[in-house]
Amino acid sequence: MKVYGSEKIYAGRVIDLRVDEIDQLRGGGRRKVEVVEHVGGVCVIARPTPAEIVLVKQHRHAVDTDLWEVPAGMIERGEPPIETARRELIEETGYRAESLRFLWSIYTTPGFCTERIYFFAAEGLTPGEAQPEDDEQFELRTWSLDDAWALVERDELRDAKTQVALAWARSQPS
Repeated sequence: MKVYGSEKIYAGRVIDLRVDEIDQLRGGGRRKVEVVEHVGGVCVIARPTPAEIVLVKQHRHAVDTDLWEVPAGMIERGEPPIETARRELIEETGYRAESLRFLWSIYTTPGFCTERIYFFAAEGLTPGEAQPEDDEQFELRTWSLDDAWALVERDELRDAKTQVALAWARSQPS
C-alpha cells in the first residue's frame, strides 16, 4: 500500500502518533489512517516449577484498575528484546534466569498500533529481591497454573499477553 504523506501529530515518552495518507482499498482515492507508534515490549514467562507461574499485580491508569500480569516491560530504544526481558525479570521479580528462550512475538493491536511484544520463557530461575524503578509499585505472587487460569475464567485476569502466556504454560508438559 502506498503512503502519500505522513504527519507526526504527537511525540511522547511511551508513544508517538502519526497520520498517514494511503490508498483507499476500494473505489480509488485516498484515506487517512492514524497510527500509534510504540517501540515494543517483552513479557517473561517465569515458572519456578512446571506447575507454577510468577505474576505481578500493578495499577494500570489507562483502565483504572489493578491487573495481574506476567513480568513485562517496554523496550528501551536500541535495546535487544532479550536484554529487556532479563532487566524486567530482575526489576519486577528479583528472579535471575540461567537462560531466556525466545518463544514468539505478537502485534497487540495491528489495526492502529505498531506495538510488538516478544515472549520469553525464563529457565533455571534463581530467586532474588525485586528492584522496581522509582515509579513502579506492585505485588508479586507465585500462582499455580490452575489457580491463575481460574482468574481468567472468572474474568478477573484481563491482560491479553498474560492470558496468552498462561495458555502456553498450561500446554507444556509438567
